[in-house]
Amino acid sequence: MAVRFIDPANSERFREVVNADPEFKIAARYMIKDALLEVGNTKCIVKVRDGIVTQIKSEDAFADPWNFAIRASVDAWEKFLQPVPPRFYDGLFGGMVRGNFRLEGDTISAFSHFWAVTRMLDIFRELQNQ
Repeated sequence: MAVRFIDPANSERFREVVNADPEFKIAARYMIKDALLEVGNTKCIVKVRDGIVTQIKSEDAFADPWNFAIRASVDAWEKFLQPVPPRFYDGLFGGMVRGNFRLEGDTISAFSHFWAVTRMLDIFRELQNQ
């Protein structure tokens, strides 16, 4: 299974769906951060400004600054994005505790906006399985 949110061809669709989600809008209303999502050796940066994903940048993402990063292997992301993920892949926090995901950078910001980040990743899971 290919991880679809990292594909530049899907970034606009993913951005639109996240921005249309009322729960994400509430959770991210004060978020002004750039999150790096790393899938194996491939990266994308999700830029959020006051409850709106302004950009999902996959191309040349290695050169842009970011506030915090969520890193995992391709295998870990594929398990996380399954319709019903296996144990320890069903949530970001559990995946971090078990070592399947790494949180780096400004972790205080990441945890301050954890609801928004987890909601966005839940939406990515839904879109992955359409």
